Amino acid sequence: MSEILVDGVERTYRSGGKAVHALGPVSIAIEAGRTTTIVGPSGCGKSTLLRILGGLDRPSEGRVLVRGQPVGERMDGIGVVFQRDLLLDWRNILDNVLLPAEMKGLPKAAAVARARALLDELGVGDFADRQPWELSGGMRQRVAIARALLCEPWLLLLDEPFSALDALTRDQMGVLLQKVQQAKNTTAVLITHSIPEAVFLSDRVLVMSGRPGIILDDIQVDLPRPRTLALREEPEFAAYTRRIRVQFERSGVLTA
Repeated sequence: MSEILVDGVERTYRSGGKAVHALGPVSIAIEAGRTTTIVGPSGCGKSTLLRILGGLDRPSEGRVLVRGQPVGERMDGIGVVFQRDLLLDWRNILDNVLLPAEMKGLPKAAAVARARALLDELGVGDFADRQPWELSGGMRQRVAIARALLCEPWLLLLDEPFSALDALTRDQMGVLLQKVQQAKNTTAVLITHSIPEAVFLSDRVLVMSGRPGIILDDIQVDLPRPRTLALREEPEFAAYTRRIRVQFERSGVLTA
């Protein structure tokens, strides 16, 4: 079942008095309960496409349907995690997680209980009363994920959420995100520059060209779940990363 339909989407900006064709045309259907990752070079329109899916930007051409409705008309049930955690320094960790519930006017007691449960699940429950600056980068991103999951979204949009983290923490966060997404059966769309991360986290990888970004390859990742980091040493994993790398080489994004 397709929950999101992207039909001939393009995006053109005005910059310095000139038109800049940043994206498209792109046409894809995103299925429920799966993780779809978009990987491509800087400036190819990956984040632009994600913002369009979330109703934060509008296409210049084409349309996006979310559960059969035009994007932007009914956008409940979507959680977003950005590259920067965007935690509010004047609110403690628990209050940062509670922000979406406050904005929606949800009952506080139930929201607090769910927030604490999510923080515990993500391994930062003992820091609920701390301030954001007291936490490491990886811990802050765990809090950002908890905030995105608080209102039980059916769709999770992740824009390079681990790119600012060190390699070890990034690996840990990838394993954790996989666990949470699979437990909730959430539909997820992830943006990343990392080819191994794309393969490890995904049921499907969309490979984009340089600007204006179009889909070069649509890869179904048939690897068993749950996945451990040891999977990255397997030949099947290497075959998927090689296929993506070859696409970038053919398009001139990478030089062999």
